[in-house]
Order: sequence, then C-alpha cells, then structure tokens
Amino acid sequence: MQTYDLPVFLKIGKDTSKDVFNILDKEFINTTEIKIIFFTSKMLYDIFKDYIDSLLNMRKNMTLFFVEDSSFEIAFNAAKRIALEEYDLIIGFGGGTILDTAKYASYVSERPYIALPTTLSNDGVASPISVLKVSETERRSFLCSSPDGIIVDTCFIINAPKTLLTAGIGDIISNYTALYDWRLEHKIKDTVPNDFACLLSDMSYNSLLMVDHKDLRNEDFIAILSKSVVLSGLSMNIAGSSRPSSGSEHLFSHALDQYYNSQIAHGLKVALGTIGAAILQNRDYNQIVKFFKDLDIDVSPKTLKIDKDMFIDAWMKAMSTRPKRFTVLNTLELNEKLFSKLYDQIVEILE
Repeated sequence: MQTYDLPVFLKIGKDTSKDVFNILDKEFINTTEIKIIFFTSKMLYDIFKDYIDSLLNMRKNMTLFFVEDSSFEIAFNAAKRIALEEYDLIIGFGGGTILDTAKYASYVSERPYIALPTTLSNDGVASPISVLKVSETERRSFLCSSPDGIIVDTCFIINAPKTLLTAGIGDIISNYTALYDWRLEHKIKDTVPNDFACLLSDMSYNSLLMVDHKDLRNEDFIAILSKSVVLSGLSMNIAGSSRPSSGSEHLFSHALDQYYNSQIAHGLKVALGTIGAAILQNRDYNQIVKFFKDLDIDVSPKTLKIDKDMFIDAWMKAMSTRPKRFTVLNTLELNEKLFSKLYDQIVEILE
C-alpha cells in the first residue's frame, strides 16, 4: 500500500509570519524546548533584519545559517552540521535557493522542516523534490520529502520582485502541458496514472487560470497563487515524481540550462515552453496566452533573448536532458524545420 509524506499543516494569510512560533507551538512542536536552525541568506537578512532579529529575540535557541548557493555540496554539508550539532527543527526562509537547500538538508539529516517562503518563484515549496547544482552548469532534481509545515505570508509574496512572481506563475501554468504529456505516456504504454495526482495538478493550474483578479499586487490573487503552488507540490508528492508538473516544456527549459547555461528565470523558460508544447500537442493555447497578456507577462523568445538557433537547438536536445521522460516529443519526427516554424508561430502569437 502506497503512503504519502504530506505536510502536517498549511497557513496562508496576511502577517502569518509574525505568528510563526505560535503556529508551530499549536500545530506541530513546542519551539521553546528545541534547537532550531534558520536557513536564509545574507541578502535576505539585510532586507528582513528587523523581522529575523525579532525571531531570534523570541527564541534564543535559534541559530542562523546563511545559504550561499543551492548546491548539493552545501545542502549535504548543512545536513552533516545539523546532525552533529543535534538541531531539532529546520526553518527555511527565502526563495527556491534557500528552500531547496533546507529541504534536502532536512531529508538527509532526518529532521523536520518548515517552509516560510518570501516569494513563489516556482512550484517547489511543497514538492518532495530539491533542485540543486552539481556543477557550474548542471542542476539535478533530487527526490526528498515535502515540508512538515508551510507558512505563507501574503505580505511577503505581494511585495516580491515582479520577475519572481511571474516565474512562479509560469511554473504553475506549465502543468497544462505537463499533465497532458504524463497522460499521453500512460495511454501509449497502457498504464494507469495516479488520479489524485492528476486532480491536484489540474486544480493547481485551473484555479490560477480562472482567477478573477488578474493583478500581481492583489492579495486575493496572491492567495490563489500560494494555494496553486502548494497543490502542484502535493501532486508531485502523491505521484512520487515531478511528472504531473513537468513535461516537454520543462525539458526545453532544462536544455537551455544545460547547453546554454541560461540565466533566464526558470518559470519564464517553462512558460515559453508551455506555449510551444501546447502547439506540439495540437491543443488550444489561446487562454494561456491571454492569461499571460492580462498579467503583462512577456515570454516571447525575443524578449527573453532566445534567438531562433538557440530555440531550435534547445528543442532538438530537450529529450536528452531526461531520456526516460516520455512526452509528446517521443511521438514526433523532430527536425529543425518543425521548430523553426514553431519559433515563428510563437513570436507572431505573442506580438
């Protein structure tokens, strides 16, 4: 019988970060009697100094740990320190770099972990996957555990840089094509997908796509985005992989990273990849394009400085980044002419 390692609690709302210890004491563990290690970065400490110092004053048993980079080595060494110095609880405060590092350190050290995001730049907040650098040009996805608890303060998220918010939105909308690819694999290979994982993935992007208030600085919109990010992460947990949230559009993004060391935000690359994948899947893309335009999210390859040669090459090499991942690309005759036409079509669509 399959079991799932899901979060114990989830709190989303305005100023929830101010009640972090009250929430933990009531929902999870008495924080006055344990050793806590608080993952963040020096940059975020400078920005949120008053807030973090207030937490340190409330809990003298808490130590700061500054994450320099989201590398496998740093995460593993952090886990070693946590085990040797006998910390009881990990809190991650920040974006993807910090949260993925804290999540993997928690998994290796077998200590509980609480996620306190300052932005929602991807759907990894609640997922059982940490994306970590293994070299200067390569990142890998490592299976681990979901957070034991998630506290989302919409005040932090609503004030996050626009690029990070738009990246998070792009990562969620990519479920549209990722879920199709996963179901396509099951159809062709005559296997049965996990219906609960499919349901959560579907709810994640549809709830965001159908939101009434299409405004990055609207609190209701940010609350829906927060819930969508969590739903997407939980779908991966139930599936036991990133399949319900990562398909051909992510392979395109991985190829840009692996072969061009792309510094474009992950969510913007997969947003572009989602439009391309939807066309390759012969599916409607108009609602997604309108959604991006309503939010003033420009993912044109020209805006992202992805020229036609780079675009074509990334799609041609996409399957090589995850050879075992079956997507619509496995069903097509891949050639430069196909992706040249795709590039021109996307540029025209997004004008």
